[in-house]
Amino acid sequence: MGKTLYTYEGLEKLAQIIRTARGHEKVRPFARKVGVSYATIDRLEKGEVLEPEITTLEKLAPHLGYTRDELVAICAGENSPQPVREYRLAEDVIPIVDQLPDREAAKVAQHIITRLVQPKVSLNGIKGEGVSFHLELMSQSDLANLLRAIASRVEKD
Repeated sequence: MGKTLYTYEGLEKLAQIIRTARGHEKVRPFARKVGVSYATIDRLEKGEVLEPEITTLEKLAPHLGYTRDELVAICAGENSPQPVREYRLAEDVIPIVDQLPDREAAKVAQHIITRLVQPKVSLNGIKGEGVSFHLELMSQSDLANLLRAIASRVEKD
């Protein structure tokens, strides 16, 4: 076996991260979404790839919630504490949200809507009373219109 920069522990950690990110999704659809072959994902999850290609790690990174460099460090078995990521502006978060699967992006949207519909000042003077609605009753186009309206409202404030 040739020399490699990566450790078995690091590659096992990568395999675990991939399995966790894939969740209950089948390997083939996940691989298609990532843009790599089924065999690549399968072999990575089984720990059969001793040195994942950088291009593979680049394609995996947004689907795993890491940067390419973080995945390289994980594969190398580096245990240094990860720097805390700070997201202060929408411009910091939007590229990440854009890479999420639709179901996960919907969770983010639901969280944002829940946060924004809570009145800063109670409408009738009674703390805790405010506006509520259920997104499952909305069509996708209505939801998109609602999110655009919220975004425009936030821009005005």
